[in-house]
Amino acid sequence: MNLVITFFLTTGIVINAIILLLLIKSKTKETPQQLLLLFFSITLFYIIHGYAQIHKVRFLFLSTFVCNEIIEFFTGPLLFVYIKSLFENKTRLIRKYYIHFIPTILYLLCVSIPFLVSIIKKEFVFNYLKVINDHGDLFSILLMLYFIFYTSYSLKLFNRYKRAMKLNFSNISENDFSWVKRMLIGVLVISCFDIIFTLYESTIRELNFETSYLTLVSVIILIIYLGYYGVKQSKILLPDFLINTSEKKDKESKKNEYLSGISDEELNALKLSLEQVMSIDKKYLDEDLTLNTLANTISISDKKLSAFLNQYLKITFYDYVNKYRVASVKEKIKSPEYNNITLLGIAYESGFKSKTSFNRIFKKETGLSPSQFKSSLQKTL
Repeated sequence: MNLVITFFLTTGIVINAIILLLLIKSKTKETPQQLLLLFFSITLFYIIHGYAQIHKVRFLFLSTFVCNEIIEFFTGPLLFVYIKSLFENKTRLIRKYYIHFIPTILYLLCVSIPFLVSIIKKEFVFNYLKVINDHGDLFSILLMLYFIFYTSYSLKLFNRYKRAMKLNFSNISENDFSWVKRMLIGVLVISCFDIIFTLYESTIRELNFETSYLTLVSVIILIIYLGYYGVKQSKILLPDFLINTSEKKDKESKKNEYLSGISDEELNALKLSLEQVMSIDKKYLDEDLTLNTLANTISISDKKLSAFLNQYLKITFYDYVNKYRVASVKEKIKSPEYNNITLLGIAYESGFKSKTSFNRIFKKETGLSPSQFKSSLQKTL
């Protein structure tokens, strides 16, 4: 059995190292790659720690102990920030979400490092460590629940962003999102099985095999699969279409194939036609308005409209429609006719579908929340 596990561990270490090398050698060094580099670095330490534990290599065991201890606390928020980095502006992203890593730092300082010192000294340096050690299964379950929460939320967040991206860019297919989705689902499935085994052993009876090794092998299989799939798709571990690389910017500076052969006069006419259906026909009031519906209204293909918005007007479909909706809200707030209507009521009348999206989009466009904007108007009167 140990021979089989050793084979998996050795294979996992090699594959993980190759993935890290590919990421390090990547031409783009933006936030998503850096976060992914951290993710695969900690999984490498996790596998090495398992190897050291099986073969009783004390130096390796101690040197990787802390990384193994904080893996749930660190990897959960890391996946969350990674998803954010794919779709949001990268400027000060880590500083914006640093609060998610505070539990990791506290656990590192109060539990992981003191435990490492205790192992070296062969006695508990603090009494509370003995309590944690005596209730190891309970703490493992709590840690795993914390990790599952973050992974589930990251998957939900990813799906939400994915829907928005597919509305904005009609030429993006399901395959472009597959790698990230498979990674999140794989991590979530392994975590759920791990917590089920732990609960079973702590409440019913211990199994005849070491369940931690099963989790370790599952992680290695996932890493091998992700590595193979990433290379096979020629998008090494990262969907490049989501990242603002210099190469992408060069491509975006050129006309899309759907706009080739169209004169400036025709582009201006298309712009006027689009403005007419939005300003006069008020298509933005349709809360379910899609790129395809708007394209049909002005008698062009959705791909052509997507290219026109993204490259000629330098705006996404989503932002273009919401610009009109926000303008409508601002106009209605200023109008005495809407004094007795709530802000949410005005939002719905302007094409917004939910309170959450309304507040977020309005603040993004104006820099103020709807209530702050209304208050600022009242102060000037």
